[in-house]
Amino acid sequence: MVEQLTSKVASLLNGSLPTDTVATLISPPGVPGRPYVISTQDGEIIYIPLSKSATRLVVTGKETENAFAVVGSGGSQSDPIGFHYHKETHDIFLCTQGNINIWAGEKCRTMSPGDFASVPPNVIHQYQVLGAQSGMVGLIAPGGWEEFFRFIGEPYSGPMWPMDDNRKVFEVLIPKLKAAAEQFDMVPLPQHKQFGPQEWEESENHLPGQLEPYFLKNASGPAYEVGGTVCRPLITTAESSGKFSIGSIEGSSHFHEQSIFAKDQQRLRFDNVHHAFQVAEGRVEFQLDGSTAPSKLAAGELIYVPKGTAFRFRHTSRFGKMYAFASGGGLVEALCKLGKSHVSPILPEKAEEFVDVGALERLQPELGFTIE
Repeated sequence: MVEQLTSKVASLLNGSLPTDTVATLISPPGVPGRPYVISTQDGEIIYIPLSKSATRLVVTGKETENAFAVVGSGGSQSDPIGFHYHKETHDIFLCTQGNINIWAGEKCRTMSPGDFASVPPNVIHQYQVLGAQSGMVGLIAPGGWEEFFRFIGEPYSGPMWPMDDNRKVFEVLIPKLKAAAEQFDMVPLPQHKQFGPQEWEESENHLPGQLEPYFLKNASGPAYEVGGTVCRPLITTAESSGKFSIGSIEGSSHFHEQSIFAKDQQRLRFDNVHHAFQVAEGRVEFQLDGSTAPSKLAAGELIYVPKGTAFRFRHTSRFGKMYAFASGGGLVEALCKLGKSHVSPILPEKAEEFVDVGALERLQPELGFTIE
């Protein structure tokens, strides 16, 4: 009896028996194959000395088998962090609050919420937090580079971030940065000439279709609508050398009966693609393998769905928006291929029912998922 109970508890902890809902954690679990929910105000919080900001690790390479990491950052007005580049690491910057300056190559843009920047390997870049309180979320591919933040930073347990740090930079930060440059994929360029932000260009409203640095203004790029759900791809496998995709997914509780998940309990299982979904506005419910009740997410919460885990979701507010991060084409590219072009910056007033089940089925071998 005791052995059976012990086995059952072990299975429950490993996620092989059904639970009520996906576990809500305050930091990533550090092991692969485990779904979890986390607030983007939580995560493993790291303070980089003198930065007036806090970095939050919400998905790390340990969960994704080094496919990617998702890192949040919030801070107050400070100096640019310093030009550098990576030989293999691809950086993504997505502004979520306030304003952030992003430099990429010969361009610099002041980003507002929803604006996006892609910085591939070997592109010189830096960023700067502006204003009283600004924030962004970033994807790092491959995962593992987030160890850099642990190396140069300090664990932080305060509500936001320190504003008064009177320590000397040459004592608490510079030695660590020099050591980090030798251990991590980072080449600092302290002599690189600084320059200021430039105006956004009208052409910064599309995806380049290949690996190169680019900026994308909020809600100005391509969009695809299927059953009342609008997907706006920010980067696809074409712009990431096949490594990942990111997009915003917008929907409404009014349109659930028209969506691809309208059929009761229908789910999608991506065999080789990890997903993370971060709610930006409204409320979204997720139902995953191994849970008997839905996970109810509000703005600022993220759910991690490891590869091989079937899932479904529904928007439960009048309007909802979330960002999807995937270690491949994933759901973002599935919605783009299924949908029709959508030119409006908002949801359609009415939605047609998704009836082309055959189109969804035909995508299964291309994108590596099954319908359950």
